[in-house]
Amino acid sequence: MGSLVSLVSDVLIVLLCSLAILGLLFRQMNISVPVDPLEWQISQDTANSIVAWLANTIGATESVLRVPATGHDKRLFFKVVFCLYMLSALGRLVSGLTVAYAGLCLFCLYMLAEISRSISACLS
Repeated sequence: MGSLVSLVSDVLIVLLCSLAILGLLFRQMNISVPVDPLEWQISQDTANSIVAWLANTIGATESVLRVPATGHDKRLFFKVVFCLYMLSALGRLVSGLTVAYAGLCLFCLYMLAEISRSISACLS
């Protein structure tokens, strides 16, 4: 029970910190985000394209991972085993939530760098 409470609190902390970072970024870029989820409406075509992209991505991933799973390509099989072992070792060292939060922070910094680059290109 204690680990469940710890997991829930970790998830809430990561979500709150992520929302705070995104809020600061949006405030810096003068982007207004509607708070009411009912205002977040997308068209049927957009929803269809998102679902189609997701289905294609999952299908492509499944077909790519089927090759090493069958063992026909030994070199690829051992590369996948090595990568999974390294991810397992990383998971033993740090929490998955920590890695996800660090990835979100790096993504936000990347987006900020891209936006500042495009703004400086427009100004010059």
